[in-house]
Amino acid sequence: MLSMTGFGRGRAQADGYSVQADLRSVNHRYLEVRVRGLTELPALAQRCEARLREAFSRGTVELTVRWELAGEVRPRRLIPAAAQRLKEELDQLRAELGIAEEVSLSHLIQLGAFQELPPEEEEMWPALERALEEAIDQLIRSRRAEGERLREALAKEAEALQALAKRAREEAPQALAEAGARLRARLSQLDVSAEPGRLEQELALWAERADVTEELDRLEAHLGRLEELLSADGPVGRELEFLAQELGREAGTLAAKARSVPLGQTALAIRLAADRIREQARNVE
Repeated sequence: MLSMTGFGRGRAQADGYSVQADLRSVNHRYLEVRVRGLTELPALAQRCEARLREAFSRGTVELTVRWELAGEVRPRRLIPAAAQRLKEELDQLRAELGIAEEVSLSHLIQLGAFQELPPEEEEMWPALERALEEAIDQLIRSRRAEGERLREALAKEAEALQALAKRAREEAPQALAEAGARLRARLSQLDVSAEPGRLEQELALWAERADVTEELDRLEAHLGRLEELLSADGPVGRELEFLAQELGREAGTLAAKARSVPLGQTALAIRLAADRIREQARNVE
């Protein structure tokens, strides 16, 4: 089981490039990948995004890339149009302010007449790929460590739910019997006359509608699947969320049909445990 939160960092040098890749991930219902630091290298950004989509299936994953030429000065090129515009603007400003100094090439360089050339993408990719893979490995280890803590917390909730489901199974017959007895006593107090067998027939129909056996069966089936997911490898977060939702739905129906205070309280405890599982599942990949 993997969490969706974590951090990883990778560094590598190759072909004269030094690259650092930082990976951060947080919770998200689906997979969202963001790549920063490669605006001028769109092909490399696409490669990185594709690799991250292979490695992860859920969460917001943000990659930040920092790179530099190892021991070299990044080459530049002159932008004639930019240089011409800057010179005209500086000449106009010089005339307005009465400055005698002529515009020089150094002024134009300082103001951006020369642009740094983007790196060669194929030359930079080996260093970037190695840094990215190291960051992915670290992020997966980080998410796995947090995932194990989540698994332990979910296992405790699952254990508590098993005990609650067992209690509800024990309380249900007694609750139905006591409710039936109260109904008979109430009808007796009202002195209502009924056809022979009609009262028993109506009570049987009432008991059928109040029976919670199906809800308890489905609840136990969901708990069985919950245990399977907690021991499974791979992404299980979405199914855990759905399963918690179904557990809560069954608990709500159980509470609505409960015919005793103890059974109603047990149903409420099941609902609260299901809500806690759902909250934790939102952190699971």
